[in-house]
Amino acid sequence: MHKLKQKTERVKRVKQARTAAQRILAAADFPGEILTGVPVVELKGTAEAVVLGHRGVIAYEPAELRIASSLGPVVICGDELRIRRMNRERIVLLGKIRRVELPEA
Repeated sequence: MHKLKQKTERVKRVKQARTAAQRILAAADFPGEILTGVPVVELKGTAEAVVLGHRGVIAYEPAELRIASSLGPVVICGDELRIRRMNRERIVLLGKIRRVELPEA
């Protein structure tokens, strides 16, 4: 019985933390998709793309970058593509971006 109560309390704390995080993201004007693990692609013209919510790089060539996400691969095509920065949260890609293919939700 004691373990069940502990588990219930833990679930309650996780839900509270999730709603608190959603409020913080909303106040900071972050996309809500970040919290749910859905990939977010931000384009800055045709020279830079930022991918949030990724799960790593599947394949990388100067003409195509395939990025793993919770919904499937995100494909960015272009010329002279290069990864400027990559960490757990985001990938920053530079080059001449011609096309972005998103997985179906």
